[in-house]
Amino acid sequence: MSPSSPASLMTRLAVPCDGYVTVRERWGQGMLAEALTALASLAGNTVVAAATTDAWEAARRRFAELLGRGDPKQEQLVTGRLEETHKQLTGAAGADLEQTSAAQAQRWAGRLADLLEDDPGIEAELRALVEEIGAALPAGTVSATGHAVAAGRDVNITASGAGTAIGVVHGNVAPPGPRGPGPVQG
Repeated sequence: MSPSSPASLMTRLAVPCDGYVTVRERWGQGMLAEALTALASLAGNTVVAAATTDAWEAARRRFAELLGRGDPKQEQLVTGRLEETHKQLTGAAGADLEQTSAAQAQRWAGRLADLLEDDPGIEAELRALVEEIGAALPAGTVSATGHAVAAGRDVNITASGAGTAIGVVHGNVAPPGPRGPGPVQG
């Protein structure tokens, strides 16, 4: 591994914070907070999830505008990359689709992480775009990559023996409605 390769430049830093540990990614000299890394990953998954749906045209246009940052040539370049993603995903099936989806989500997450690192002020715009495109996706569309879990319903995390079970939620979560009192335990 060369000293200038991405793997050698990336380090993981643990920072104690309010009783739990927050992990940040450091790329070269810049810092990208965990929340921005998660947003970039979610946005990459959103690109992939939209690529094979009726929401694609709006997603393609809006992501190209965001990543183009007002430069018509850059926007055209991004549009070409998005079209290549669309072509690869619509041409794949089965296990190949799963592999292609994961690779494309990771590729777009990297591009969007770079954008956020270069201009952290764009976070709100990217977050709004992800929410807008996510709302346009068909009901039940969920996606995740890496060590993430995406579910359209309940997720139960358990540990056995001396194990530790940890879950982190990014997004909105609502507990089930209130339940009436149960039978008296005696």
